[in-house]
Amino acid sequence: MLTATVLVLLLSQLTTIQGQPHYETLPLRFDLAIDRLRQYQYISLDNVTDLLPLNEIPTLLTYIDEVTQCDRDFQLLLEDIVKRQLWAIKVIDAWGKPLPSGLLKGNIYWTGNYDECVQNFYLPQNKSFLQQPMNTQHCTLLPQSSSASQMSQAGIILGMCVPSSCSRSGVVKILRDVLKHSNVTEDHLLCSNEQRNLSRGAIVTCLVLSFLGLIVLIGTVIDVINNIQFNSMKSGIININGYTNMTDSIGTERKPMTLLRDTHFSSQASLETKSRLAFMAEFSALRTLRRVFNIETKSDDPGSLPFLNGVRVFALFWIIIGHSLVFSLGFSSNPLDLLAWTHNLSFQLIINAVYSVDTFFVISGFLTTILFVRQVNKKGKLSFRLMILYYVHRYIRLTPTFLLVILISINLTPYFGHGPMYPIHQGFETAGCRNRTWWTSILYVGNLVQSDNMCLPISWYLYNDMQFYWVAPLALIPFVIRRKPIGFIMATFMIFLGIGSILGIILHYPDLSLNAIEAFAPQSGPSFFKYIYIKPWCRISAYAVGILTGFIVTNTGRAFRVNIYLKYIGTILAILIGLICLFILYPDYLHVPGLSRTSLILFQTLSRTGWAISVGWLIFLCSTNQGGLINKILSWPVWTPLARLNYSAYLIHTIIIDIIVLNQTMPSYFQHHIVVNTFVTHIFFSYVAAIVVYIFFETPFFIFEKKLFKRT
Repeated sequence: MLTATVLVLLLSQLTTIQGQPHYETLPLRFDLAIDRLRQYQYISLDNVTDLLPLNEIPTLLTYIDEVTQCDRDFQLLLEDIVKRQLWAIKVIDAWGKPLPSGLLKGNIYWTGNYDECVQNFYLPQNKSFLQQPMNTQHCTLLPQSSSASQMSQAGIILGMCVPSSCSRSGVVKILRDVLKHSNVTEDHLLCSNEQRNLSRGAIVTCLVLSFLGLIVLIGTVIDVINNIQFNSMKSGIININGYTNMTDSIGTERKPMTLLRDTHFSSQASLETKSRLAFMAEFSALRTLRRVFNIETKSDDPGSLPFLNGVRVFALFWIIIGHSLVFSLGFSSNPLDLLAWTHNLSFQLIINAVYSVDTFFVISGFLTTILFVRQVNKKGKLSFRLMILYYVHRYIRLTPTFLLVILISINLTPYFGHGPMYPIHQGFETAGCRNRTWWTSILYVGNLVQSDNMCLPISWYLYNDMQFYWVAPLALIPFVIRRKPIGFIMATFMIFLGIGSILGIILHYPDLSLNAIEAFAPQSGPSFFKYIYIKPWCRISAYAVGILTGFIVTNTGRAFRVNIYLKYIGTILAILIGLICLFILYPDYLHVPGLSRTSLILFQTLSRTGWAISVGWLIFLCSTNQGGLINKILSWPVWTPLARLNYSAYLIHTIIIDIIVLNQTMPSYFQHHIVVNTFVTHIFFSYVAAIVVYIFFETPFFIFEKKLFKRT
């Protein structure tokens, strides 16, 4: 293999490089750091051309029957390597090198230096950029088709720097004819110079987003003009007030108030005559931002549950942390170290981030119950119209934003970046999602129909939550029509349905892997993820616990006080159950063969229900103002803006993580401090992106829905 030979010889000569810095370690002082930069500025690069001992390279064109521009450029590259031309050395230096360090730790990404390949090389002595006789592009040779899932790849991934004149077919031709890779096809290559014209789907998505952006822009302009007019009017009133009080404070003391009242009525009449403009002003981005970041709470509202804001925010933080680690595995050079971290007890907190979803299920069931009971009490009775609106409001509230994010993930993510592993052909969604299963998102059945091609990796939660919402009236209706025992029985039945479904499926498939890692790995046969993790009949227990919690709070009232001993006993039991759920699997990561299958079956069957009970107890105590310090922390106003952004942040966070990870030109390396920094970065940018989604996606449809149903 000619190129490999060149690279090996190049590596063998690296010790002859002259002009190395004097410091053996990275300088920690500012002056030493600047001195190191100065040394690199005056390094002579001429002696780099002496690194290659090759005196001749066989001509490439003798191997090829039909010569193309790509072939000629490749031949020129090889010839200039022999001539020790710096531009050619730069190109070959950008290739992925054979046998890099870290192979035993899972470093399969020999991607080379992407930036060195596609960017001009800077010459510090001349303060200019190196001129090349041709432009170059970076191509990544994958072990399988580039349309396949990124997470399922296996084998070495090699980066190559080739002439820009080479198409994917041209690169494949050279690999086959010269380097004897007969099994390589165009689908095995990702090249940086490929044309990425906007697809029809991308154009339609851009038009939809532009329309929403135009609505928000118009609303913002109208809102700004209204504010300017109001401030001018207010300033004029202040001036008149001052003048009147100075000239005739006795005889005219009532005139300013009269003028203010007249101005108010005039302004109100003007708004009434321009109702359409007033409606458009509701879409204002400034108004939306003020609403999001308003942390004033209604302390006199007996129905408020501010502690839920803290629970929701911490639960989403937990989800993002877990996904951050998992998604980063798709482009990392030391995944084996991550397995080694499982021997650290505290790492179980990250592994078990799956419980954060059950936390959301409990909250959802609780709020559904509380709001349904309030609505029935407000109307005075249960009606057919109320039930229709129960379903319609929920669908309109969630679906438009959800579908818009899916549209972006399908049609626009191919254009959101570049890099050796960036999926410029299909973006972040599979071909199955694009062409076959996108409609399942509209009906919220993606976890039941062709779940292998589910759009958005986190959408299974939304499907389950909506499906639980559909069946919740089976317990809610009896409760509000004074058949409360039936409501309690139905909710309890749902809990046992979840427990029994998990147990039955595991017993029916004795080969089903229950290992925490293998359970989520792609498999051709039955898998824990497809058969249990995303199925509503296996996940409904946590939601039902939330419904029961809502029933209990409604029955007892917010002023109810638990016996002090019962409160302490319940709290201790809830903490113990939560700790057991989090850490009981720790021995499974320490010993071979690990826990027995009976123990794993028992854990998988009961753990999520146990965790839900712990969360339900916390919600009950905080709802009845018995949560103490925990209630105060969870009720801090600082959580309120983040909680308002939670839905948008949940939808967009995986796209943000993928954009950050796959735009890297080098694989990430897991270290404790770097991982913590990554967590903070992903959480921060997920919420920043959520602000955009909330302004342009979520708010407009919320306003439309409010206008449609005449809600205040």
